Amino acid sequence: MKKANKIVMFIGGMVLIIATILKIHQLLTEPIMSKGFWESWEFFVIQIPLELGLGIWLVSGLFRKAAWLLGLIAFAGFIGVTLQKGIVGAESCGCFGTVTVNPWITLFAVDVPLFLAFAIFRPKGEKLLPPPWPNARHFLAVAIPTFILLPTIEYVLITNKPPMVSEKYEVLAVEQWAGQQWPLLDYVDINEQLQSGEWVLLMYHNDCPTCREALPGYEKMYDDLKGNNVEMAFIEMPPYEEGEKQLVPAESKVNRGQLIGAKKWLVETPVVVILRDGVVLKAWVGYAPNFDEIIEAAFNN
Repeated sequence: MKKANKIVMFIGGMVLIIATILKIHQLLTEPIMSKGFWESWEFFVIQIPLELGLGIWLVSGLFRKAAWLLGLIAFAGFIGVTLQKGIVGAESCGCFGTVTVNPWITLFAVDVPLFLAFAIFRPKGEKLLPPPWPNARHFLAVAIPTFILLPTIEYVLITNKPPMVSEKYEVLAVEQWAGQQWPLLDYVDINEQLQSGEWVLLMYHNDCPTCREALPGYEKMYDDLKGNNVEMAFIEMPPYEEGEKQLVPAESKVNRGQLIGAKKWLVETPVVVILRDGVVLKAWVGYAPNFDEIIEAAFNN
């Protein structure tokens, strides 16, 4: 049982260390699009040293029972977060940085098995707090590098935030679009249609729960807008999906388009844009306005 506990804690620690390394890579290579504090850049900057520190602690074997207890609590928390992402249809759990892993795979292949393993293989015979104290050489060999590493990582992350635009990605500055020709016009496959007339565009990701809630209402809104000579289009953002994973039903009457995957477009969806002859009258990000708000934006400009 004691040997099994050591193996389980080592595996759990390595999973946390690998996940943290991938998150560090993500924070250094592309901006984080915030969907609230728990998925913000600020939260990741707090989470990364804590998660890495716990991973190192689990692997080190120091204060085994205390480390085991925190590991058990951590994986219980991961189960809750991953389950929630699976339920809302998120494309990735977000646990491994830019590596896309389906939340259900993470839940049943990583989080639940490790939680159960921690719960079953306990560090029997160990005290929660010292004494006895660990071997001084072992303790210092782990503690000193760790206490140097964690603040260093924090400093590097804070001082090396990636730019908003690069060849590989672009953070869409939706708030700055009003009054300009729509910057994405050349990147949409139905751009010729959008260059004339008034349009309501709803840009969506297929794993966006807010988009899922908004789309049925916009389907119903379509006829009312068309009666006011305003067209509507649903613009799918990469990655594209088909079948059950596609939010827009095949029988939808609304025009459909796709944002070309020339680069990785970073934005919180839904994004709703009012166009007149290709020029943005108003745009909303992370929010789907109602019919009255859309009509006011379309006709009062």
